[in-house]
Amino acid sequence: MIDRRDFLKGAAGAASMAALGAPAWTPGRARADETKPAPKASADAMILLWMAGGQAHTETWDPKRYTPYEKGMEAKAVASTFRSIPTTVDGLSISEGLPECARVMHHGTLIKTFQPADLGFILHSRHQFHWHTGYVPPQAVAVPSIGGFLSRTLGPRVEGAPAYVDIGQRFDVGGEDFEVKAFHTAGFLGDDFGPFFVPQPAEATATVRPPSASGWPGSGGSRISGRRARGARPPRRRSSGSTRPMP
Repeated sequence: MIDRRDFLKGAAGAASMAALGAPAWTPGRARADETKPAPKASADAMILLWMAGGQAHTETWDPKRYTPYEKGMEAKAVASTFRSIPTTVDGLSISEGLPECARVMHHGTLIKTFQPADLGFILHSRHQFHWHTGYVPPQAVAVPSIGGFLSRTLGPRVEGAPAYVDIGQRFDVGGEDFEVKAFHTAGFLGDDFGPFFVPQPAEATATVRPPSASGWPGSGGSRISGRRARGARPPRRRSSGSTRPMP
């Protein structure tokens, strides 16, 4: 017996696939896909260094023809302002400004085939949204970022610690605050898979330090030190019959 949801999904899928000449979707196939085991992750975690507004690809990972600068030369004559150097991968060259990276390129993968969507050239946040989520903006619902997907798929590495940590991202960026916030969530996956924000890394350690003397009365560093000293002393035995409290 097919329920209403499977029937509607099957009808829509079959119509689309028939128009494309592809095998039709069936509820049985859908259930098989849902029970198919997910591929096992080969990495423990993912660290994404997002350098918005960074160097151009022609000056870093994808150098073009190098032309020495000459006074009065036209800008279009310059393809790359740095020479290219070989890496530890045969046939792969990168900018001479990245010599340490060139020595370890055999441990990484350089992807040059990414094609951004046609989203205009002014609002960088639209392109960032596309990269972080895989969806072309705008979207009618909140969609998850790559961190949200990984949080749901892998979960936390350490029990009690967040699975998705976002370090250094601030939202006071001017006219694109809303757009930037839109791709720093778990979207329809739910807040359980959203990021734990550390917007100011330099100030993060201050939140776990003992309060200073300028804070709450009696909670200064001297009091904390006194507690540690008393805890390190061996216990004292009370004499029999004494009712005085131990110092």
